[in-house]
Amino acid sequence: MSEVHEGGCLCGRVRYRVTGAPRRTLVCHCSFCQKMTGSSCYAESMFPIGAVRFTGDLMSLYSHRSDESGKLVYVNFCPTCGTTVELTFERWPEVCAISRGTFDNPNWVHVDAHIWTRSAQEGAALPAGTHCYKKSLFTLDGTPEVPERFDAQVNLGERGVA
Repeated sequence: MSEVHEGGCLCGRVRYRVTGAPRRTLVCHCSFCQKMTGSSCYAESMFPIGAVRFTGDLMSLYSHRSDESGKLVYVNFCPTCGTTVELTFERWPEVCAISRGTFDNPNWVHVDAHIWTRSAQEGAALPAGTHCYKKSLFTLDGTPEVPERFDAQVNLGERGVA
């Protein structure tokens, strides 16, 4: 039987259950994620759409057109407390991103990589031994990007420059 984990929004009106491990967990430092969270980054665990089941209130939806791909990113959030619970993507309709902080135990998932580090805010730290990408894991045509890996933690200075 597959591993099952649960989570939900701040007020508890939106709940979910995921089955199995995420495809990957990313920390994104892009300007969209900074605005969406009101913070320096967004941690997301990527799952196949069929691995996630929602219960409780229906979520509200905000559609944002990506500056990079031109494709829509759908922000799914609790209409009561405003917690961003899930992102879905026009570009990748088979997956969804669950906000790592909404898991009842967010530490069950391991961060695989940091993306969009070129946009990271001053003071952000990139951990040692973790793949770090200046942009995304893949170019728009699907070519894999080459990550950076650091032997020691890197603290980003002015305008995200290491």
